[in-house]
Amino acid sequence: MEIQGWVALSFVLGATVAVIIALVVRMRANRRWRATLDERQNAAEAERQALTAEAERAHAELRQQKQELQEDAEARLERLALQHEAAFQDRRMLVDFLKERARRSIETELVSREAILRASETLGLNGVLATRTFILVQEGMSTNRHVIQLDHVLLTDAGALLIDHRTWDGVIFDGVRPSEAQPAFGNLVDDVALRPPFALQITSGAATTPDSTAPHGGAAESSLRVLTHLGQSAPRSQALAHATHLAGLSEQTLGESIAVDTCVFYSNATATVYTDAATLTPSADRTAVVADEAQFLDLLTRRERARRRPLEVEQIERLTAFLHEQGAKIDAFGDYARLIPAAEPLDEADADAHAGAGAGADTGAGASADAGAEALVPAGSVSG
Repeated sequence: MEIQGWVALSFVLGATVAVIIALVVRMRANRRWRATLDERQNAAEAERQALTAEAERAHAELRQQKQELQEDAEARLERLALQHEAAFQDRRMLVDFLKERARRSIETELVSREAILRASETLGLNGVLATRTFILVQEGMSTNRHVIQLDHVLLTDAGALLIDHRTWDGVIFDGVRPSEAQPAFGNLVDDVALRPPFALQITSGAATTPDSTAPHGGAAESSLRVLTHLGQSAPRSQALAHATHLAGLSEQTLGESIAVDTCVFYSNATATVYTDAATLTPSADRTAVVADEAQFLDLLTRRERARRRPLEVEQIERLTAFLHEQGAKIDAFGDYARLIPAAEPLDEADADAHAGAGAGADTGAGASADAGAEALVPAGSVSG
């Protein structure tokens, strides 16, 4: 009995010890697990902090790069704006220069245009005046092309007359040597080597000539200048060349050959002109030279009497339409007043030129057109 009691007690004590040992082991395992979990949490927190720091550093670098790019873009835009402004100012200066040059050109054209129309009205002519015609000329190879301007083309029943207009000032010698016109000029100009055709102009240094190239860019000088125009650059040669181009283009476009007479008109009232062609009746190979409205009126009178190369009504109508297509301003008078261009507003240069020339100027008989892009229509279709 006693032995069974000790056995039972031993069994209880052994079980108790086992339980205690198991609890101790479990506690140690729990502590190790908690230590491992803490280590993992600490490592995760350290990694999170490192990733956050890296993200903040990358974000800071991105902000810095964005700021640098923005500053660089603003600097480029500023440079481009300055370059654009400089280019704009250059273009504006060029446009103003061209507008002023065009205005002066139109003003001088108005002088000769009014003179031609007045002379035509005085004689009671029937015809059309085309002012400032542009034609494309091709010489030799196809790449040798350029545009020439025909100042005036007068179409009447007596024929076609091309008028080369010059506004030169000073003393002009066209085909006449200075020493032959006035012996005193022989001491000023050595004209022994001059051979026709030629034109020579003596003007003050302060003057400028729109039709010729002056030394030093046309700068003002106190001395006299002598400008020579020899051979193909002489006004009479240029007038004949322009007439040849016009006749050839007319034949090519309209299919008919016409003879174009030529005339050089020096319209500057302050100029003194010496020439050997003031009394010529213009023809296809001889160019007349006139220096004022009275001489031009005499030239038209001789030409109308001669009628060596008359034009038919249909020819004048076709030539008028052709010149109008080439940008010419058309003035129709007499029996051809039916060729009235449809009115269009003047551009700024034309308006300035007309204002400078005077609104009350007499344009001669018939209707006139001051816009280069109008369309020819019969007079009966124009309202008003």
